[in-house]
Amino acid sequence: MFSKTKKILILTVFFAVLLYGEGEGTSEKQDSGSSKSEAVKVVKSSSDEIEQATNRGNSAHNYSKKSSKHNKKHKNKSEWNSKNSKNTSSKVSDTLNSKGKNSKSQTDSLTKSKKNVKIVKAVEKEKEGESKYNGKVIKFIATTDGKVIKNEDAKQKHPIASLTKVMNIMVALDQVDKGKVKLSDKVCFTPDVVDTGGSWLNAKAGGCFTLRDLLRAEIIYSANNAAYMVASYIGKGNLDNYVKLMNEKAKEFGMKDTQYFTPAGLPTSMTKKQMDISTAYDMYLLGRQAIKDERLREWMSEKELELLNEKGEEVVYNNRNHLLGQFGVFGLKTGFHEQAGYNMIVSSKIGNLEIISVSLGNKSDVERTEEQKKEFQAIEKNLVPIYKAGQVVANKFKIKDAVKKEITGILAENVYQLGNTDYKFEVKDLRVTAEKDGILKGDVIGKLQVLSNDNKIVNTIDIVASNDYKRLSLLGKVLRFVTFGMA
Repeated sequence: MFSKTKKILILTVFFAVLLYGEGEGTSEKQDSGSSKSEAVKVVKSSSDEIEQATNRGNSAHNYSKKSSKHNKKHKNKSEWNSKNSKNTSSKVSDTLNSKGKNSKSQTDSLTKSKKNVKIVKAVEKEKEGESKYNGKVIKFIATTDGKVIKNEDAKQKHPIASLTKVMNIMVALDQVDKGKVKLSDKVCFTPDVVDTGGSWLNAKAGGCFTLRDLLRAEIIYSANNAAYMVASYIGKGNLDNYVKLMNEKAKEFGMKDTQYFTPAGLPTSMTKKQMDISTAYDMYLLGRQAIKDERLREWMSEKELELLNEKGEEVVYNNRNHLLGQFGVFGLKTGFHEQAGYNMIVSSKIGNLEIISVSLGNKSDVERTEEQKKEFQAIEKNLVPIYKAGQVVANKFKIKDAVKKEITGILAENVYQLGNTDYKFEVKDLRVTAEKDGILKGDVIGKLQVLSNDNKIVNTIDIVASNDYKRLSLLGKVLRFVTFGMA
């Protein structure tokens, strides 16, 4: 009897091992392409790699939007990851993304719904004219972690024109976060605000938009009436109260040489108030704060804004930032009036580097754009490649409840030094848990921390799974338990 029981027990264990082994075999097959783990090596500089990183940098935000839904299903349970998930870096390549099965039908449906909608271009009441500013162009360019690339009279005070709207939006989003207003709030134009002059959201008194769309109109099209309507709505009709909030926020950001008098940056001839004044350095501080907000980061990267008017027409407003899509540029804001000249804050992401470039006082829109191009071309020449996107990280990353206990990770983006930055790097294992669908290719499983010389974290780069890995079955979990984790 004992012998028979013993045989049954042995056979049960044998079949359990066999079943588990089949699962392991599948996973091994999937991982065969990346199992040859190598130590991370320094990559030699090449113009091709720099160009790839430039293109990749501009798509960083778009990828994070696509992958956010994907990562919700496979949520990392570690405390470290939850605190840092907001700043999702750009991913390895399009191969790490999978388009939904219904994407075509959804697109077709959307196209059909818009067939009968007339699309019209926004009406401009007045075009930007000639600058009356005859002084030197003021510049400040630096990485978001403080590496200064160019400083030309960065502390000199200068009228900032529509760059004011960035602070207008930051204050509005702060009020949203405090629960005082909602982005979905319906805001209707009043007769005194609908026609403020300059760049404008095509609307009539009584025309209504969501607060979200008014803010988008500010950052994309620089609509003055949208900025005034936001200030009036949140300030309960008192524009001065709203401007006060803008100045308080400037102090909070360390902008010591900035003073706001208006919600939109219009000149004295139109507002009867003093011009909004700041410096290139303070605008850098503002830009650095602005790109931390994922909502604003998304809006500033949109090349156009489409909104329905009272006739049911879809009005198209083009982004005034002509650099979008070049040099990793994903924002930020332009500004102009005669006294200020042509101003600009540019935000760019090239690999792991995020750069804010400010110029104040250019003679024309063309000159402003071309000067910024030259600055970024010079930056690209000084990039020193350290690690390459798709490169296997030497560490094996521990995954709980996965068929494979340790899996291969690859870097999601290029990593650069700029000049003599001299960063240090540390790999962090997030110890993620395989959920129902296991670990999918492209899921974040670790982080590469970029550290300054004083060991402060200046950036993090995602380390993602190189392949799909199955979740451990219940039988597999039992077997692993009884074998003290060796199975």
